[in-house]
Amino acid sequence: MMFSGRSHSWLPLVFAAGLLAACGPNATLLSEADEARIGAEEHGKIMKAYGGAYGDERVNDYVEAIMEKIARASDKPDQQFQITVLNSPVVNAFALPGGYTYVTRGLLALANSEAELAGVIGHEIGHVTARHGARRHTAAVGAAIVGSVLGAVLSNRTGVDPQAAGDLINFGGSAILAGYSRSQEYEADDIGVRVLGRAGYRPEAQADFLAALDGYSSYMRDGRAGAPAWFSTHPSTDERVARAREQAAAFKPDPVSVNGAANVPLTQGRNRHLQIIDGLPFGDDIKQGLIRGQRFVHPDLRFEFTVPKKFALKNAPDRVTATHKNGMELLFDLAGRKEAQRPVDYIRNDWAPRGSQLDVSALTVAGRPAALGKLRRGGKYIELLVVEYSLSQVMRFALISPANLSGNAQSAMQTVRRGVKLLSAAQASRINPDRIRVITVQPGDTLESLSRNMATDERRKDLLLALNNLQRPVTLKPGMRLKLVVN
Repeated sequence: MMFSGRSHSWLPLVFAAGLLAACGPNATLLSEADEARIGAEEHGKIMKAYGGAYGDERVNDYVEAIMEKIARASDKPDQQFQITVLNSPVVNAFALPGGYTYVTRGLLALANSEAELAGVIGHEIGHVTARHGARRHTAAVGAAIVGSVLGAVLSNRTGVDPQAAGDLINFGGSAILAGYSRSQEYEADDIGVRVLGRAGYRPEAQADFLAALDGYSSYMRDGRAGAPAWFSTHPSTDERVARAREQAAAFKPDPVSVNGAANVPLTQGRNRHLQIIDGLPFGDDIKQGLIRGQRFVHPDLRFEFTVPKKFALKNAPDRVTATHKNGMELLFDLAGRKEAQRPVDYIRNDWAPRGSQLDVSALTVAGRPAALGKLRRGGKYIELLVVEYSLSQVMRFALISPANLSGNAQSAMQTVRRGVKLLSAAQASRINPDRIRVITVQPGDTLESLSRNMATDERRKDLLLALNNLQRPVTLKPGMRLKLVVN
């Protein structure tokens, strides 16, 4: 979460990883030159939406080397591809027309081998070489990144729209539109398996990653955080995993590999991959703020706040959201204000919807002037908390709940108010990001003992299992290498 300091609305972006469906039978197939133009035009928008490129040269060189192998083994070895590692914790990968391909830092952390990562890349460039995007082109919308106007949610101009706020929470601020048909996904799977083998990797790795992704999705859903973003564009089912395994079993290596060497053994590259991702940041970039269980902390901006138990926090580029399964939703951001404007006046004049029956009271939060507004609108009970952050900015918290849960909402907002803290420079300097740490299992190590080293506050065993694609009951053997999340 990064803040510009400007007063702004919360308007979500909806990112189209692939092209939208064609509008009719007369849609014209894009030329390859058009595909290259579209990819180049959208590349900068993707970079901005996903936090830019990850800056570790060693990681980037590793991923680019895999891309080169996969590209040479593809159905179009002369096609120009470029790959970017996005500095995002979400698990996602996609390709734009023209060969612009992306994998996230979060996906690197989930993959357990070089071959698994290669399988993801092979699948994505399979969409490019099969020209799936061109087939789904419309004259109106190409590979566009679409701004979804769900309403000026919590705008300083239009006030609170509870329905739009609910839609925003459900989208998570960055929903991915499904870009390809089921048959095209299967075709890309088939291409990916074939290219994997031709590039010298074990073709079973594609199914292995799909299984790992399914396990991680279950972990995420149990924590109410939703499925990984890759699932939004790539349906994952037991049938699909089984089909990928069948395709891998049927693969017959060419007499001569892509590199010209005969009978090259197919590799997995697990040790190499673990070596590369050892130390990789896990979760949000520290400059965007970090989620620590029920706490959100931003060392650069030097503040933190806490949400009640059973609220699931989610960080986005311009806001933080927290949701409860009972329908309560919390939204937070920093917003601009008139210089030295009182929080009470900000709520009355700039934030609350016009004509609302509004109850506003002044109070103090974290030693700073603050104000709390209460209203009902659209079948919702809403509390608005504003805390002075600087002469030109305020911290904004909006708690939106079903009307019959007003007591729960009041209690939740009290927890938020008590949890707001402004950090000293020394306190902020002691905050470090979580990282992937690769360890070797020693005699006597158990799931219980290793999970104690995990940085997460709860469900440590579940995360350890999901990151390493392990199933209960698990038997740990000395010499095994596993990924932990440490601080």
